Formats: sequence, C-alpha cells, structure tokens
Amino acid sequence: MSTKQISRLVVLVAVVISCVVLLVRLIQGTAGIVGSLFNLILGIVVVIALVVIVIWMFAYAKKMRKK
Repeated sequence: MSTKQISRLVVLVAVVISCVVLLVRLIQGTAGIVGSLFNLILGIVVVIALVVIVIWMFAYAKKMRKK
C-alpha cells in the first residue's frame, strides 16, 4: 500500500467513526427530549389533578355546610 492509499483509509475510517458518533449522539438527544417531554406531561397531569381535587373539596364542603 502506498502512502496515498493509507491516508485515504485513515480519512475514511475517521469519517465512518464520526458518522457513528454523530448518530449515537442524535439518538441520545432524541431519547433525552422524549424523556423530558414525558416528565413535563406527567407534571402537568399531576398539577391538574391536584387542582381538581381542591375544587372538589371546596365544592363538597360548601354542599355539606348547607345541610
């Protein structure tokens, strides 16, 4: 093998490794975004549930007070 062929091989290997690393980083980033989105939705659901419970408690107390 000549020096030119070896340098082409080294550059090709570097490009392939860079593409693999980029792909892995993109997948990790996507997984992180999906996880964060799930946590956000779960937090919103919990807050809404707590608000509904508090409203129900006040409505129940108001109803019981009238009797």
